[in-house]
Amino acid sequence: MPSSMTGFGQAEAHGYHVEIKGVNHRYKDIRVKVPRDLGALETTVRDMVSEAVHRGKVDVTVSRVTAAETQEKMAVNWDLARAYYEELCTMAGNFGGEVSFRDILLIPGVLNEGAGQREDQLPLVREVLGVAIDSFSRARDNEGRTLAGDIRARVGALTGMAAAMKDLATDMTRVYKDRLHANLSALLADKASLIDEVRLEQEVALLADKSDITEELVRLNSHLRLLEETITGRSGPIGRQTDFILQEINREINTIGSKSQINALSRLVIDAKTELEKIREQIQNIE
Repeated sequence: MPSSMTGFGQAEAHGYHVEIKGVNHRYKDIRVKVPRDLGALETTVRDMVSEAVHRGKVDVTVSRVTAAETQEKMAVNWDLARAYYEELCTMAGNFGGEVSFRDILLIPGVLNEGAGQREDQLPLVREVLGVAIDSFSRARDNEGRTLAGDIRARVGALTGMAAAMKDLATDMTRVYKDRLHANLSALLADKASLIDEVRLEQEVALLADKSDITEELVRLNSHLRLLEETITGRSGPIGRQTDFILQEINREINTIGSKSQINALSRLVIDAKTELEKIREQIQNIE
């Protein structure tokens, strides 16, 4: 089952709060924000998140919270905190927004720990981060199931349209023959008996060969089956593969449209392209 690139996860313990936000992106882009005095942990945080994410833009924020058991170990620069708080409140009043204590804690110098304490923080941060990653992954999996269900329904609709195209294609030769015969009869008026039926059949056969969409329908149905199998039966990143499959589906539908000689088939092609575009929009969110 595919995972969405969109998700949110958070966790809080041991005096730390971790938030992970993900949105769709063509490549993997992980941005980490940690307290300045814990900058040495940034690489560890990035590596842990990178193992769980294959594609997408992910923002990871690690901040401190002043839990009761950690207050005595921390030295708060209250003068600096109040000064920043007043300035931030002024900015919020001018530009909109709210100021929280977490915003103040992220400012370098407001909260300080001893060097010995910083060395002990890695196991704590890793534990909280692991819980946040699990929460983030569950959210992405849930979104992925929703997207997969919608895509399967649309693939089913396209499969039905392909069957309708096949039925219409069987009438294309007869429709063209009737149209050509009617046009010739109108042009020749009372000389309609001069129509060379043999030559007419040759022209119809030539058009039938040029407008035959059997091969395109076979490939289209094959691509649709592959798309459904990819969505439902494969794990791990599938976004790039499904992009390629959609390109092939679009190519076959365009070819069928260029060969169409009847309005009903042309309208069906337009409907199929509309449905395909909706699938493409959903695929953009899949990892």
